[in-house]
Amino acid sequence: MTRIEIVYRGRTHIIHHQESIKLSAQLCFTDNAVNLYGIAPAYEAPLKYENSQARVTSGGACNASLISFVPHCHGTHTECIGHILPEIHNVADLSMPLFMAATLIHVSLERVSKMKDRYNTHAEDNDWIITEEAINHALTPLGSDYLQALVITTDDKSWLPDGNGAPYFSHQAMERVLQLGVQHLFVDIPSIDKLHDGGLMDNHRCFWGMADPCNPITERRQASVTELIQLPEGIFPGHYFISLQLPDLTGDALPSKPLLFPFS
Repeated sequence: MTRIEIVYRGRTHIIHHQESIKLSAQLCFTDNAVNLYGIAPAYEAPLKYENSQARVTSGGACNASLISFVPHCHGTHTECIGHILPEIHNVADLSMPLFMAATLIHVSLERVSKMKDRYNTHAEDNDWIITEEAINHALTPLGSDYLQALVITTDDKSWLPDGNGAPYFSHQAMERVLQLGVQHLFVDIPSIDKLHDGGLMDNHRCFWGMADPCNPITERRQASVTELIQLPEGIFPGHYFISLQLPDLTGDALPSKPLLFPFS
């Protein structure tokens, strides 16, 4: 099988599986570049049993590893509404199409001190923000036909490994994402909220329809946010299909591997 036909909105789209574009950053246990909030690095060590250890180079019969990492903090990961609710919701249980119609946009950033939008009181003047205007500007030439998923990349990669200085969304920008009907959001930043926002997580609550807990938007419960994606160079804004690969584990967040597909 070299090609897949997808019928979306009455039109047939052809993708070739060998042309997939990986949007995840491989989590390397020996040298992981991201440790949000300054937590301990992701960790891998040979499994120890009795007086032996499972590493061939140390005399073991085979290799077997014990690993420790935090999906939210150590690399590309996908979150579900369980991230903000007391009851258990698992990312792996989300119902999503194998291939989702996606639009990829690149947005410019604006300083808090100059933006027209708002954020909560934890915003600082020098913070970089994704604004509603930036999203609208990037989407104007592309339209809104392929917005089951929205992939947003930014022009700033200068934030530190612990996430300090990373851009985030304004409230109006996140409200615009909902207005567009986006169910699955992919971003190349550590969080859609400011990392240190006093635990308010306004944008997360908005995205999952929980801005007003007394009147939740129930259809948002199947939505997902994928953070810390990594877009290879030379990939241009436009329409694609996207497939999200997840391990079959429990958890409100899991490491993930989004695959982007151009089509004809």
